[in-house]
Amino acid sequence: MRRLLTIIVLLLALILGIGLFAAFTRKNSAASAEETPAAASPLPAETPEPSAEPSPDPSAFTDTESLLVVANKKHRLPEGYVPPDLVTPNIRQTQACQMRREAAEWIAKMAEAAAEDGVTLSISSAYRGEDYQRSLYENYKAQYGTETADTISSRPGYSDHQTGLAADFVEGDGSFDGINFNQSFETTKSGEWLRNHAHEYGFIMRYPKDKQDITGYAYEPWHYRYVGTDAATKIWTAGEFESFEEYYGVDGGDYAE
Repeated sequence: MRRLLTIIVLLLALILGIGLFAAFTRKNSAASAEETPAAASPLPAETPEPSAEPSPDPSAFTDTESLLVVANKKHRLPEGYVPPDLVTPNIRQTQACQMRREAAEWIAKMAEAAAEDGVTLSISSAYRGEDYQRSLYENYKAQYGTETADTISSRPGYSDHQTGLAADFVEGDGSFDGINFNQSFETTKSGEWLRNHAHEYGFIMRYPKDKQDITGYAYEPWHYRYVGTDAATKIWTAGEFESFEEYYGVDGGDYAE
């Protein structure tokens, strides 16, 4: 009997020991779990900033075949340059005009679109050869002196008109009536339409308001320049009176010498 009781006590002790060991093991496991930090959640990938739009190759501003070729008081065209693809544009003209073929095609499309809006676009001047520009400039210089002549006319070789990509718009018959070739041209039907729609056809206002120190010329709301629809839209979107020089970081202003 005593032996049986001994066996029973030993079994109870064994069972109790196993239970205490299991409880101890569970407690230590929980403690370890609390001490071990949870794995950090991976951070979301950083979204890269959009790259700035690359500027055109600088040669685009000097290559006469480029639509972005520059003629201003800091940049002279090659001596005696004449565009090889001059044609007569299909637009109302108060005197015979020629432009480079692509510019002529788009100015015709622009005139058609304006007509659908009840506006008749007319041009009075487009391509000007270097000899013609020299005669014009020298005439102004003789009348007003060099300083004044430089504010109203380009020296030969520096004229935007010589690129074959520029045109002067007029209202009515193109007469010097205080509106044509005057800043008040902006108030005419043509001036308002061009300011809002010319970029859709590849043209920009070449000498915008309050940009004389940058472009070298006072505000000319009648002088538009073809640069292609993509470039024109980007320049116009940057600001209604954004200048070519500002947008592309091209030197402008007065003559270097």
